[in-house]
Amino acid sequence: MSAFRTRNRPAAVVVARVLGLVLAAVAVFVAAHALWADHRCASLQDAAGHAPRSEMATFAREAAERCGDPRNEAFVIGIAVLRGDRAAATGLARRMTRQHPDDYLGWLGVYRLTGDRSALARAHALNPRGVPLS
Repeated sequence: MSAFRTRNRPAAVVVARVLGLVLAAVAVFVAAHALWADHRCASLQDAAGHAPRSEMATFAREAAERCGDPRNEAFVIGIAVLRGDRAAATGLARRMTRQHPDDYLGWLGVYRLTGDRSALARAHALNPRGVPLS
């Protein structure tokens, strides 16, 4: 029995090492993809900070497509409001509520931009400490 284990053991070690290498390669790919996506979103935020008002609607659409985190989209909403393009900001906030219905930021943005009390109630339900009803 011990001779059988000795002969098959090197094959099991090789298989385990190959599986380990495959898992490491997948991990490197996932990390590189995440960094690339984060860079695209950061580049968009930087460009939005310097863009003229007429281009804010374009940046709002691109933020919804490129940035997966609602906080990044909230940043672009803030830039749009500061540039005076409330329509682009409102459109992005409404899109956030569709894409991330369980995140309070989109709902809070809709309330702040439109005064919709039901959006405030939804934001409060999702984050009672961070969104008071008063």
